[in-house]
Amino acid sequence: MPCDNLVGVKNILITFRDCDTDEVIGPLSHELSTEELPMVKTCDIVNETMTNGFIRRTSANASIMMNVIRDLGIPLAWYQGCAALDIQIEYLNGLVYTGLGGSAIGDERSDTHDVTIEASFETLDEMLPGTQRSAA
Repeated sequence: MPCDNLVGVKNILITFRDCDTDEVIGPLSHELSTEELPMVKTCDIVNETMTNGFIRRTSANASIMMNVIRDLGIPLAWYQGCAALDIQIEYLNGLVYTGLGGSAIGDERSDTHDVTIEASFETLDEMLPGTQRSAA
């Protein structure tokens, strides 16, 4: 099996910044709590279908959603929106996503072992693996 066809996450780094005290903890390595890969939305535009074939474009935020095993040294509230987040996800195939200036959104609950993070970011960069394209 070629090395560039691997699917999975190699590393997840999360840096937390307390919004009240500006205390920074991290980056800390995290593991996925399920076999579900992180869901990433890098486009900051949402296209909405209208009548007669028209499309309405509205602004949106780039986002990441994933289930991770909680680091017990970090308050649960920080995973749920009380802290700013920087997240970097590195995949086995070389893809890297880096979200900066993010915050958890939504109303996710946790069993205190694992936590679902749905985070919206000011910027979400994608670094593509070094692959070569051949002209057809």
